[in-house]
Amino acid sequence: MQQQERVAKLIQWFIRAAVRHAEAVEAMQEEAAAGQVESLTRFFKALHQEEGGLPRFFDLLDHDDPSVAGMAAVYGLREQPERCRAALARVAQVPGLIGFRAQIALERWDSGDWQR
Repeated sequence: MQQQERVAKLIQWFIRAAVRHAEAVEAMQEEAAAGQVESLTRFFKALHQEEGGLPRFFDLLDHDDPSVAGMAAVYGLREQPERCRAALARVAQVPGLIGFRAQIALERWDSGDWQR
């Protein structure tokens, strides 16, 4: 598989895992949500190692689905904190659990919980 194809597949897998994670959280299915976090972590690490992977990954910050944009922001905070904070602030405006979780992520980042 060519490098560009691999990056594209990893991006698609990250998107699907982010959506599944949001669905599991909404349904209060902790094990399913935790399984998706493992997948998200694996895909992010793989994108980090691929040439051109991170620029494509950070395009997800503008994704139409707030669960995808929010999850990309959470994973990318250490790499591009200002851009990811802006994406989380946008997602925090979405009503419901997704917005609440984005607000909590911002608060945890700003308090230094995630920066250690």
